[in-house]
Amino acid sequence: MTGRTSTRLPAFASSFVGRAAERTALSEGLARSRLVSLVGPGGAGKSRLAVEVVRDLPDVVGFVELAAAGVGPRPAGDVALAVLDACGVRDDPELTPAARLVGRLRDAPGVLVVDGCEHRHDEVAALVATLLRGCPDLRVLATSRRRLGVLGEEVQALGALEDDGTALFAARARAVRPDLRLDDDAVAAICRLAEGLPLAVELAAGHARVLALEDITAGMADRLRFAAADDPGLAARHRSLGACIAWGVAAAGAPAARALAALSVIGGRFTMAAAAGVAGDDAPAVATLVEHSLVTFDPADGRYRLLDSVREHAAELLLADGTGGVVHTRLGDWVATLAAELAPGLGRAEPDALARLDRDRAAVHAALRRAAATGSRLDRAADVVADLAFGWSLRGRCAEGRELADGVHGALVHPPPRLRWALAFLTAYAGDLGAGVALALEAAEHASAAGDAQTHGRALTLVGMVQMFVDPAGADPVLAEAVTLAVGAGDDWGEVESRQMRAYSCLLRCADAEALRYADQALPALDRLGHPQLRAWDGAIRAEIACRAARYDHAEACGRAALEMALGVAEPVSAGAGLLPVVRALAARGRADDAAALVAEVRPFFTTHPGVGTALVVELAEAVAAVARDPVAALGPVDALRAAAGSAGLPAVDGELAVLAATCALLAGHPDAAASAAVDAARAADAIGHREIACAALLTGAAAERAAAAPGSAEREGAARRAHAALTAAAVGGLEGLVPDALDLVAGVALDAARVMVAARLHAAADRRRDELGAARSPLARALLADRDAVAAALPAGARREAVAAGARLDRNRAVTYALRARGTRHRPTSGWESLTPTEREVVDLVGTGLTNAAVGEALLISAGTVRTHLRSVFAKLDVTSRTELAALAARREGR
Repeated sequence: MTGRTSTRLPAFASSFVGRAAERTALSEGLARSRLVSLVGPGGAGKSRLAVEVVRDLPDVVGFVELAAAGVGPRPAGDVALAVLDACGVRDDPELTPAARLVGRLRDAPGVLVVDGCEHRHDEVAALVATLLRGCPDLRVLATSRRRLGVLGEEVQALGALEDDGTALFAARARAVRPDLRLDDDAVAAICRLAEGLPLAVELAAGHARVLALEDITAGMADRLRFAAADDPGLAARHRSLGACIAWGVAAAGAPAARALAALSVIGGRFTMAAAAGVAGDDAPAVATLVEHSLVTFDPADGRYRLLDSVREHAAELLLADGTGGVVHTRLGDWVATLAAELAPGLGRAEPDALARLDRDRAAVHAALRRAAATGSRLDRAADVVADLAFGWSLRGRCAEGRELADGVHGALVHPPPRLRWALAFLTAYAGDLGAGVALALEAAEHASAAGDAQTHGRALTLVGMVQMFVDPAGADPVLAEAVTLAVGAGDDWGEVESRQMRAYSCLLRCADAEALRYADQALPALDRLGHPQLRAWDGAIRAEIACRAARYDHAEACGRAALEMALGVAEPVSAGAGLLPVVRALAARGRADDAAALVAEVRPFFTTHPGVGTALVVELAEAVAAVARDPVAALGPVDALRAAAGSAGLPAVDGELAVLAATCALLAGHPDAAASAAVDAARAADAIGHREIACAALLTGAAAERAAAAPGSAEREGAARRAHAALTAAAVGGLEGLVPDALDLVAGVALDAARVMVAARLHAAADRRRDELGAARSPLARALLADRDAVAAALPAGARREAVAAGARLDRNRAVTYALRARGTRHRPTSGWESLTPTEREVVDLVGTGLTNAAVGEALLISAGTVRTHLRSVFAKLDVTSRTELAALAARREGR
């Protein structure tokens, strides 16, 4: 294809001849009108003229070949899906096809070409009207045998060729016979018999290879007389075209005629392999059909197609010779063989398998629609659907796959388990999760009864995957059973998928050690499978685990690798899973601009490749980056996103957004709003047991309550208790990224109690921990900077330096222990090891190493006298009288 448009237009082996005035008129029409319909009879060259006019336009957004979209009964919305595909836009599980189109083309000025509108006239008219209303800069060029009847439509009629007819005949005739001597009168007579229709002229010219011009004229005249006798009421122009096609078929020979009739069942573009499948022994005659211009070959695409008028004639031939049943059986058998060959590769997301499926989509559609419509060989069609389910999913055509699967499923009295699973899978990934789960439960039940462990396991994996977002603990046993079934069936894909989903069910509860174990257990099967999408999921799981442990470099590396693999196979859901931990890691390290740039870089991919929940994931990633960059400015967008996300019913997303909103509100000086958002976050976290969100909610809530409460009030005391509880939760739960923030908040609590030196030490300990993690101050820590200013103002420079130096010597564990001292009354026993306070336990540990009281005090930032006081308390609680006896008791307890 030449020209500047990125849309692939049909290519032609022959040159374009004539129609200069029509080309000019059509170009001018597109410049002044938003809808131009090129109307004319079959064979007038409407499609070819439309291609020539738009070929050099820079802004063709899509070329839709409705005639190539398939034959037979079609579902509502099918035209919109065809337009989506022609524009290179995947399904969006959260939008109707028409809404998806409007959203995609709203801000994309350009020309949409819809070719062959007469095939779905009313649906095309409605869709075009919708697009013109919703996309103010879009123009539409339609070709049809009748006008669309849409408001504002400019109709340009395409009639017969005048003087250009002889030029066209000459060009085509000399292409097949370069030494042909042309007689102007004879050529003019042929063009008159062809009624000036370009297709009829070209078909006539094809006979010049073996016939003299007078023989071509005589043959056409005879055919026209036969056509008029058969149907006197038929328009002369239609008779001429039909006669030319019939004569061309007769001249091509009987094998070519049978092949042409067989090819009519495909209904769209087809490969030579598909042609051989339906034409059988007559397949070699396809080359003859191309020579006679009855079949068009696209050299850029490497596939073949029938023009509308030729297909109509071919279908009549098939009906007349009574071989339709045999041909459809051949097509079904060939498609079944193709699907069985592709299934292993599609299960591994192999590009070659996906490419083969793309090239023979029309044949697959024709076979499945025929089976559903006639009830013929539905068992074979069910296997085709199950074999190709992964292909539709990976190509973002779940709505298309669902429609085909549903047709076969609805025609069967007892659908087999594999078909039930395929329909459930495609339904869920098309965005109808509730219906998908219901179908998956049915599939699991029937597979279990049939002893089909593989399908049973895959169906349970689908059920568990959907369930885990709202009840991860409840999903775990379902996924565990799916793992057992997959392993027993030797189903590598099912094993990897179920183990990875089980890992995610653990991640949603912050059971990261278990999640890592399940991910590791999936690796042998994943290595055997070599599936890039599932490898992307593995990387995303590891990135989440690393990010929660504040191993930000590792999180970024794993997440970027996952994102790259997912983008490589154009799979949006796993791409979103890889994106989020990368953005969080970048934001945590103070690289908010890089995080925002990454989201902006990949957003176009997610726009053109939507998946279940991916739009929300991208918005969440953008919110994380925006809050890290400027929390106050992000408050409004985050609140708007919270409102929009509420209907999704995803507690983890709701909780994370609520934490972000609480942080923004706190920095914006709205502590009450921050406290309310923190409550919402805690509620969402409690719904699924998400400990990280719960801890973050506790932190932001405590900070908000402290900011809103008066010094010395009961509310301040409550905030202090919750601050200590948050630090404990972060430290015990391994939520390393939250530990520095919790230390800063507890420092503020110490400041409230006039323990300024303690506050200074804790601030320094928080800074050290951030340095160790490679983290920057979070937005919450920035909200607490006023405490640092107050500490600096309250302490003399020397004392401040001493406190900062002392705090900087505290490692993570010692800092946490130091912060949790004197948290108030706790209900401990009065004697025994459990009665010891955290500080007393540290004293025991350090004394056991042989340190003096002074050395212990220096390590714990307390005086030697305070160490002696702690030792007296320890001696009394443990009923010992000396350091030696204490060391021996401690050694026995530790098993030394």
